[in-house]
Amino acid sequence: MIFKGIEICCPKCRGELDGHQGEEGILECRTCRQRYPILVGIPDLRIFSDPYIGIEEDHAKGLKVADHLHSSTLAELVDFYYSTTSVVPLHHARQYTRGLLAAEARARAALDGWEQAIYPKSSGGATRILEIGCGTAPLLVAAAPRFSLLVGVDVAFRWLVVAKKRLLEAGLDIPIVCACAEALPFPDGYFHRVISESSLEHMKDRRQVMKECRRVLVPGGYFCVSTPNRWSWGPDPQVGVLAGGYWPKRILNGYVTWQGGIPPKRDLLSSRTLSMLLRDEGFTDVQIFLPDIADQQKKQFGIVFQWVVNLYGLFKRFPVLSSVMFVIGPLLQGIGRKPRELSVQCQ
Repeated sequence: MIFKGIEICCPKCRGELDGHQGEEGILECRTCRQRYPILVGIPDLRIFSDPYIGIEEDHAKGLKVADHLHSSTLAELVDFYYSTTSVVPLHHARQYTRGLLAAEARARAALDGWEQAIYPKSSGGATRILEIGCGTAPLLVAAAPRFSLLVGVDVAFRWLVVAKKRLLEAGLDIPIVCACAEALPFPDGYFHRVISESSLEHMKDRRQVMKECRRVLVPGGYFCVSTPNRWSWGPDPQVGVLAGGYWPKRILNGYVTWQGGIPPKRDLLSSRTLSMLLRDEGFTDVQIFLPDIADQQKKQFGIVFQWVVNLYGLFKRFPVLSSVMFVIGPLLQGIGRKPRELSVQCQ
């Protein structure tokens, strides 16, 4: 089935899907007869739920947000969502909102980093781009002027509804699909790039995620990843405490619970772990590097941390100092290439 210019298939058996592609409807697999709903124009092709809430609750929250889709700005919609949930402390909600609103600048910086790393090695232009863990779609908006065909996938339906708002404000009609990165609803060898921007650490089974990303890539295509550094000395991306990756999980989770929140379900990666993971899952030409921090991102922090970020930008320019930043810096970026080999096409 073609959905907004992208071929989608059953995530379980990769059989063909039939159904009406309206704002609401049902898709059914011709092979295994599995049925999948379409809500607010978003196909829900998940094989398991968001790690934080079940599918029915996720649908309910997403539909509640959708009621305000055309009457609120992106910032107002995010504020509304956090006003409806009691499991995110107010100061965390403010931190996450600042991050969401500054995310397009972060995404542009990430795209620049990947393109600089890939350009000397690439023999052709990329056209079809998949982002896994797209969240509220900041990278899709940032990537729209660069690539001709984009699609975003996320396991959280409610955040994809917010993503629709971001895309509407940007005047874009990019397809977004609710699906698990461990079971992607796309044909083999379909995309020129698969991107994971600050999402791999949240995936349920990241080795299976890597296998799926490799499967849907064309031979010679690139998997592009960015992720918080486990050993960073800076603020934890979810909890906000300094050097969160060093905290024993039991103590960190207890601290978050004491604040009234839900402990983050994640597994942060180091530079060495990320490099090994890419190689172990069959990617070649693996490269791990330090990203730039966009000016808009810096504004999220206080004066002291802005000064620290500026120091990081200076250190990463010098080989000896940059090696230290690979250990304690805030973020990591990487690329891996699918070997050029014959790919089996989707049914």
